[in-house]
This record gives sequence, C-alpha cells and structure tokens, in this order.
Amino acid sequence: MPNCLTCRPGITGEDARPREDASEPARLDQLLLDILREHPAHDPVGGFSPLTARDWEDLVRQSARHHISPLLYHRLRTGHPELPVPPAITNALRQACLDNAARNLRLFHNLATVLQRLHDDSIPVIALKGAHLAALVYGSPSLRFMGDLDLLVKLEDVPRVDRLLLALGCQPTIQNRIVGGDIQEFVYLMPKRDVCLEIHWNILSSEFPFTIDTAGHWERSRPARIAGVDTAVLCPEDLFLHLCLHAGCTHGYEPGLKLFCDIAELLRQDPGLDWDLVVRLTREAGAGKCVYLTLMLTREFLGITVPEPVMKALNPGVGTERFQALARDQVFSRKPRNGQPLSMWPAVARFWGTTRLRDKAALFCKGFFLPRESMARLYPAPANSLRIYGYYVVRLRDILHTYGPDVWRWLRGHPDIRAVADEGNQLTTLKDWLMAP
Repeated sequence: MPNCLTCRPGITGEDARPREDASEPARLDQLLLDILREHPAHDPVGGFSPLTARDWEDLVRQSARHHISPLLYHRLRTGHPELPVPPAITNALRQACLDNAARNLRLFHNLATVLQRLHDDSIPVIALKGAHLAALVYGSPSLRFMGDLDLLVKLEDVPRVDRLLLALGCQPTIQNRIVGGDIQEFVYLMPKRDVCLEIHWNILSSEFPFTIDTAGHWERSRPARIAGVDTAVLCPEDLFLHLCLHAGCTHGYEPGLKLFCDIAELLRQDPGLDWDLVVRLTREAGAGKCVYLTLMLTREFLGITVPEPVMKALNPGVGTERFQALARDQVFSRKPRNGQPLSMWPAVARFWGTTRLRDKAALFCKGFFLPRESMARLYPAPANSLRIYGYYVVRLRDILHTYGPDVWRWLRGHPDIRAVADEGNQLTTLKDWLMAP
C-alpha cells in the first residue's frame, strides 16, 4: 500500500484547527484519521511531503487528547508497518499502550470484585460501555482507554446493590442516595479511591427527551464473561444506539475520536448488525437525528460502511450539513475550561450559549431551584423536611462561589469569557438540534 500518511507543508501543529469552511478536519487530524482507517481516505499525490519529527510529536499529542494512543500504536504496527516512525515516537506510543494495559488491568480487577459479589447474590447486571468494549469488541483490553466502570442494574435492585457496595468499602459520592425520576445513576469510589464505579438503572439521564427501552435492554442482553466472571452485556444493536446517544447527546461529541472508534470497532467486529432493529429502536427512542449524525461522522472519519437504505431511513432532512460542521468542531477544536472540557459543565455551556439576559436568568433559576429530592442528595436534610428549604441559601452561596467570578468577568466583557460563550453557543445549538423531535 502506498504511503498515505503524508502532509501538506506550511501548517504547523499549533495551527491544526478546522479550516474556516469546516469542510474537513485540519491536516494533523486528517493524518490521524488516515492511520486509524483501514482504507485511508487521501492519496499522496501532488504537493505532499513526509512527516517531520514535529509532525509526529503533534500527532502523538493529538492521539492522547482523543484517548486513542494505544489504538494508534496498534494501527501503526499492524496496518502501516512501512511508515518510518521515529524510534522516540514508537517508544512513547508503546509506553502509552503499556500504561493503559496496566490501568485496565487494575480496573478489571476491581470490576471482577463487584461482578462476583453481585453474581453471588443473584443480582442481574449488564456491563456497559468501556468494560464491554475493551473486553469483547477491541480484541485486546489494552487498546481501549477506560475512564471508569459502568454497570446497569434493575431499578428494584438498586437498594440491594447499594448495600453490597457499601459492604465492599465503596464510598458513594453523595450521602443521600434517593432514587427519583431526575437521576439515573449513583456513583461510587472503589476502596483505593482511584476507580470510579457508576451504577445505572437507565442508560440515559431523564434530561434527554428520548424514550429508552430499558426493559428491552434486559430482554435482548447476551451472556458474557468479563474479568473472569459470568455477567451480561447489551446486544450489539443496543450497544450501538447507546454509543451514538452517549457521543452526541451526552457529550456533544467533545470526547473526540474515541467514541467514533468504538462504533467503527463494533461494526468491524459484528458486521452482521441487525440494521432493521437499529432503525426501529432509534425511531422508538426518538433519537434519529443523533444516530444519523453520528453515523455520518463515523463514516466520514473512519470510512465505515453503512447500508444506504439505513441512512435514508434515518435522514432527518435538510439542514444537516450545518450541524455536521458544528459537530466536527466539537470533535477537533474544543478548548479546555479550567482543566475540564466545556461539555463537562453542561449547565455552564447552556448559560453562556444563550444570548438573551432573560434566558440566562431562567437558566440560573432552574439550576438554583432544584427539586427537593435533588437538594436532599446534595445537602444533609431529608426531602420531606422543612430544613431542606434552608439549604437553598447554601445552594445560592455554592453557585456564586463556583460561577460568580466568571459571571463578573462576563459582565465586564472579558475576551476569555466571550470565547467560552461562543463555544457554549455552538454546543447549545448542536444539542438542541440533536434533541429536537
């Protein structure tokens, strides 16, 4: 195969930003995509030059930002052995792969402890996202970065699971764990406090206007063995829909290429995906825009093959090009805010994203006047106690302490806050479209 991983001269790593017309990713982003693809999209003809040492360094930094350094290392070794990769780059990527393997080994050890305890107590559980993908989809647990552990349990089993996790020494992140319609998960820290465990009873938060077939998840689930313990996983069609919703609606595509790689690996590993079931589940959930846009981007970035009747069935109509461009910007051009991606602050993104002061005031009131159940999870008072109302004053203090400095900078027209507002506006616009009927 010819050397496709070449680049146009004249653009440095610091300028690796989407072009003004947003028609394709920037140069280094495209190089990264060409490595990840089984069949690179660009042919090295006319005006291309080999990668420089700085190009390789920038490429490694980009892969780390997308949390795909182990996969990049694997693709270079297995798919592009002809490339003259500098030894220092090979060593850096190999070390990233080894570090991820060690991290995942620790995560799977913790996961085995929890799964075995739930199995011994006859509590059904489904391993979600990272654990499922790393163990059964990628072919090697070292290739997929795992941020935390996610498990799905049945709603009626949540109190039992909570007691078992406390007995194992897990520390809940909220003391008053009240199951309600406004929450779909409880989060725990494993005993050594370096592993986060999320216990879900629904795969998506109630803030999203989708109809999630949780009962169907259990009916269609498949037996699996993960971390040496018998458990269950979502069927491929439910996993696919979960990944699309997680990439688009939960994160606004900010996590970058990792989630697109997840979808591409799933389709490679299970080419017999039941697309009719995917279309039916998508329509029943009301998530056609999110699934269609995610498929469009995955096909564009990684060259996956999707049957045209499926794309036609999911196509929401005119106007998708604008939102495809917005989504590209979220994948490749997001800036951190105080060390965290903006999408980790969804309320902040929406606050800065709206332009009218009246809308900002409405969003502030919505974030301040939480339901009593939500307040009871945050503060040490029962939801049905009059004492809970006193904590709204504490809530106001906490909000002002967290966001007050930025609000003051916004009122003074600080350029950094204006930039955050622009990103918030893009994210808000994209998510509003994804979640609209």
